[in-house]
Amino acid sequence: MQFGTRETGAIEDRDFSLTSKLVIGADLWSPLQLYSIYRLILAGIILVLGMTQYTQTMLEPLESRIFSVSTNVYLIFAVLCVFSTHFHKPGFSVQLFLQAIIDICFLLSIVFANHGLNSGLGILLLLPVILPSILQPGQASLLLSALTVISLLSLEIYFQMKGENRSFEIFHIGVLSLFIMVISWLAGSWFERASKTAELAKRRGIDLANLSQLNQSILDQLQTGIIVLDQTARIKHLNPTAWDMLGRPDDWRDQTLGEFAPELNAHLKFWLKNISPKVVSYDIKHWKTTEFTMRLSQLGVRNQGVVLMYLDDTRVQREKQQDVKMASLGQLTANIAHEIRNPLGAISHAAQLLSESPSLDKADERMIQIIQSNSKRMNGTIESVLNLSRKSNPKRENIRLKLWLNEFIKDFIVQSSLKKHQIGLFLDVPNACIQFDPTHLHQVMWNLCRNAEKYAKENVSDLRIDIQGNHPRHTRDIMLNIIDNGKGVPNRHIDRLFEPFFTTSTKGRDGTGLGLFMARELCLSNGASLEYVKLPAGGSCFRIVFSQTSLET
Repeated sequence: MQFGTRETGAIEDRDFSLTSKLVIGADLWSPLQLYSIYRLILAGIILVLGMTQYTQTMLEPLESRIFSVSTNVYLIFAVLCVFSTHFHKPGFSVQLFLQAIIDICFLLSIVFANHGLNSGLGILLLLPVILPSILQPGQASLLLSALTVISLLSLEIYFQMKGENRSFEIFHIGVLSLFIMVISWLAGSWFERASKTAELAKRRGIDLANLSQLNQSILDQLQTGIIVLDQTARIKHLNPTAWDMLGRPDDWRDQTLGEFAPELNAHLKFWLKNISPKVVSYDIKHWKTTEFTMRLSQLGVRNQGVVLMYLDDTRVQREKQQDVKMASLGQLTANIAHEIRNPLGAISHAAQLLSESPSLDKADERMIQIIQSNSKRMNGTIESVLNLSRKSNPKRENIRLKLWLNEFIKDFIVQSSLKKHQIGLFLDVPNACIQFDPTHLHQVMWNLCRNAEKYAKENVSDLRIDIQGNHPRHTRDIMLNIIDNGKGVPNRHIDRLFEPFFTTSTKGRDGTGLGLFMARELCLSNGASLEYVKLPAGGSCFRIVFSQTSLET
């Protein structure tokens, strides 16, 4: 255990030495540069004092010459030190101790020229003695302090040997020497402890910074959208998923949430006022397009901490549910093909053979027509369900929406009874691209436009279909509205509009009730959604919301 302790201590000492070098290289040149400026000012002040008449009359010729030469040399040395500390040449330790030694020698010469400490200049010895103990504590600094004290005592002994009466001066030098040694030792010990504390704080700061980066990296990798907000609803952080959900805003830092998502901001304010810090979730429709599940939680003290907002895109959950649904539908269609289609084929074939009998009267022929018509209708229903199950794995492609819609409109006009002026196209995002299976998109659009042609107006020549596309602000989605000027869907039928086998047709039994159901299922399979929007002025509006979109330049 002792070996382990000693080795740990040695490692810490080596780490501290390395840290000291790094700190020196980064921080300690600044105080040395400041001290060099102080030295230059001190040399100038002492030089000016040496030129005064009072100083010249107080000193003897030899002492005056020593004072003058020392001051002039020291001034030149102070100027050189300003440049050497600025360019960091020579090294830090060399400059620190060399400059301190020269400072001490100069001040001792001034003390000698003034016959001791009676001039009060001895106090200036403190700074060049203490500075090495602070900037680079160790035995060399303590040795420098000891040599300074020995030099002061030696000067006093010299003056005593000359027969001067200096009883008070001895006490003054003793106090100054003791003060120099104590301050030097305390400064070294204090700086060593302070350096270790500062290094520990620096390491903890690095650890916290690394932890913060790790947390941010984890947040950025999450598929859940994360928004960090302060108590004033200003955005502090967005991970890429949330940034994508909010329409990829350019400048979002310190902006209020209400500028990007007013519906999220309204729920946030209500939560902060009435529910916080309890965790709650809300179902949100962002700008009437993207569906979110929003969850709010509090970090820190209420009214002081930050708020975490989690956004889960329900489209992902919807696609998973769609996969399960299509898998179940595949099993159902397999059973239908085996259990219904084969007997239905036998019934249809028997009716066909029976119709060839020459002895049938008109009533029998009518019954046979009813059997064949309903067999054909039932077979069409089965075919529709089979086609839906076969397309459970869409082959999505990047589609330039405007170009594709122009081609679709031309194709639809050729194969329908509508004229060119009866279908309009309005896109405020002409460069929009969507990811969709082209065959599926064609089937969806054909079904919606064909329904408008069949059921919207009694007279087809009065029909008007408008296809409108727009990109809501601060969303990643594109809305495509297919609007007609018909009578609209009755309120009692809206909730059941997308149910399978439900139809509002009044023009005979030609509909299977699977058209809108299949259109919505195909949209869901391609990561989009289809809904009916009631228009106040009348008419029908079917809205397709494409989630995976981009705007090409």
